[in-house]
Amino acid sequence: MKVLYGGVQKERYDPKRRGMSFEYQSFFRALQGMEGIEVVEFPFDPILEMGREHFQAAFFKAVQQEKPALVFLFMHTDELLPETLRRVRDELHIPIVGWFADDYWRFWNYSRHYAPVLSLAVTTSLQAVGWYKSSGLENVFHSQWACNTRDFYPIENLPQDIDVSFVGQYKPPRARLFKILAEVGIEVRAFGVGWPGGRVSHEELLRIFAHSKINLNIADRPALTHPKVLARLFLKKSLNEVVPDFHFRDNFKSWMHFKIPHIHARPFELAGSRAFTLSSYVEGIEKYYEPDKEMVFFKTPPECIEKIKYFLGHSEERMRIREAGYARTLQEHTYEARFREIFKKIGLG
Repeated sequence: MKVLYGGVQKERYDPKRRGMSFEYQSFFRALQGMEGIEVVEFPFDPILEMGREHFQAAFFKAVQQEKPALVFLFMHTDELLPETLRRVRDELHIPIVGWFADDYWRFWNYSRHYAPVLSLAVTTSLQAVGWYKSSGLENVFHSQWACNTRDFYPIENLPQDIDVSFVGQYKPPRARLFKILAEVGIEVRAFGVGWPGGRVSHEELLRIFAHSKINLNIADRPALTHPKVLARLFLKKSLNEVVPDFHFRDNFKSWMHFKIPHIHARPFELAGSRAFTLSSYVEGIEKYYEPDKEMVFFKTPPECIEKIKYFLGHSEERMRIREAGYARTLQEHTYEARFREIFKKIGLG
């Protein structure tokens, strides 16, 4: 089966300072590795040179020539116009699936305007499923992030000489939690932009996972009064730029929902690296990992302290949980598994 894949190839359209995008690594490469799938890439990046109008024509021509069984798009901004997608769907009679990454807030000023011209709108937000249907959009399918097993895997035979680690960008709520932990004698080795440990390579990231007895995942959200959040009332992303946007009603709804906690890819990546994971609880995560058997969750700092102390002192139980989470990930939570569900939903088994 031939699939035409469209998405941003280089992270944030920046080939010089950044590597390949998350969606390229996770989705395109997963399709490349699937038996029975021939994937053709249509990267969004050339739009910066050719312009939006010529890009529409190039996309339509590519679909027309390749004649795929399915077009799969990792939706980013306004690279492809709704009328272009409608032409592909209605004139070429080729189904189009769009993956929407941030529907917990972008549904209101982005996704709901594109979903009507798609054959299937895939959302990672359970709440957004209801929003789609309330808007009269029945072509919605709830999926979830997963583990990119080509890039996330166990590093064997390393000593577990880090008690607690965290890898991710510095944010004040995370710093406050680590301060609370430090006050009771729990040191968190933090790595990433803004932390003393600094940014680490991907290989170093995997080694940190393996060295750590407990890997923290923190699902925090910025305050609605944060300047960058407030700016979303008046600005939007278009390609690689931020531009003025005066759809105030839609933007206000998006802004109001921006603080909703949501599931990230990191828990799946940790579990797929055979790492013991202590994660902030987010509604719905228990659908993917059984609490205290495949992954451990906390809701408050005191609960986080209690569980860190307990699992540092119970290594055998910790190992059982990480092995169970790893097995569940490989069996159910890979991007190949997500694609199989989507193919089945669209009738391309």
